[in-house]
Amino acid sequence: MDQPYRLIFTLLRETGMRIGEVLELRWGDVTLDPGREALRVREPKNGVERAVVLGPTATPRALRGLRSARRAHGRTPADFELLFHSNRGTRVSYDAVHYQWTKLCATAGLLNASGSPRYTPHQLRHTRGSDLIAQGQRVEIVQRVLGHRDIRSTLGYAELQEDQVRAALESRVRP
Repeated sequence: MDQPYRLIFTLLRETGMRIGEVLELRWGDVTLDPGREALRVREPKNGVERAVVLGPTATPRALRGLRSARRAHGRTPADFELLFHSNRGTRVSYDAVHYQWTKLCATAGLLNASGSPRYTPHQLRHTRGSDLIAQGQRVEIVQRVLGHRDIRSTLGYAELQEDQVRAALESRVRP
């Protein structure tokens, strides 16, 4: 898989960003100073600008990929330049992302009987939210990470599995 798409999928998985947010990133939105790593997301779905914090322990692959992309650029990119662009220099399209995703799923054996991927790139966002909840992060933190304006959107990620409920109840009854 081409490096730009590998990094796109890594960012989707490790940050929980929306596809449109990742595709609109410009080099001026990227901060890679040690201890301050973040992405500035402009024009997100809910109209609010936010910082997506890239903690070095939470997103090491994303940080390595961003640093590598900057080095591979061959020069310091201008702030207004798109982080991800097509061979023609235009913004990467949703169709291109979905095409690469389908190829990745085919390689991994994750296509359904009709030849479509069993999972969508958007499910990487859901996976990030669910993982944060499973790690014990407060719903308000997950809301901020995912850029939800309404906490009810975030609560969908907090659906507990039966084994999680059982383990929590059992831990309460032990002396």
